[in-house]
Amino acid sequence: MADRPLALVVGANRGIGLGVVSAFLAREWDVIATARAPDAAKDLQALAARNPGRVEIRALDMSDAAGIDGFAASLAGRTLDAILVNAGVAGPAHRSANAATVEETGELMFVNAIAPIRLGRLLLKSLKSGSGVLGYTSSVMGSVALNAGGHELYRASKAALNSLSRGLFAEMRGRNLTLLTLHPGWVRTDMGGSGAPVRVEESARGLVDVILKSSGSRRHAFLDYQGKEIAW
Repeated sequence: MADRPLALVVGANRGIGLGVVSAFLAREWDVIATARAPDAAKDLQALAARNPGRVEIRALDMSDAAGIDGFAASLAGRTLDAILVNAGVAGPAHRSANAATVEETGELMFVNAIAPIRLGRLLLKSLKSGSGVLGYTSSVMGSVALNAGGHELYRASKAALNSLSRGLFAEMRGRNLTLLTLHPGWVRTDMGGSGAPVRVEESARGLVDVILKSSGSRRHAFLDYQGKEIAW
């Protein structure tokens, strides 16, 4: 890769993650993009082929703790200008705490909250001091103040991510880094559904804009894809 800013996008095989990779490329960044199964990530492969030498596709399963640790170790010695941990799961279709099992709750919480913080903490030393940004794709559903009910398991996983990210930021003081917890909007993806009002391209461009504008702010903020503050 050339001497361009470098972003890591975790969970980039489709939807918002794929859109964010494209948006970074449009801004003349290079990207390390992860997918659980790179060989099956045809759209990501096609994007990389259209941008030779600028997209490095890596395997990463956010449900695999050892894999997370090994992936972070493999980036030792490389400098990242921005990280967006986008990978996540919707959780069980019943969405109910009363119907939830230990197994499905554990998977949802680990993938959506625990694993992102684990990975982010391990990668802090790779982020560029002063201007580096660590971002997490959260959701307005993770806001306790704005909780209107429904989707309670998914809401809980994103609220947990928000809380853990605040704790992580407390550890980051003195490192001259920025941490963003981001709401991408209600986006027209497999998870968001065909009736969602926000296009993937619009959300992705907005998320990248927010990341770039926040560089150097050295704060922790909960923002939507248009840069608006969200109540915790």
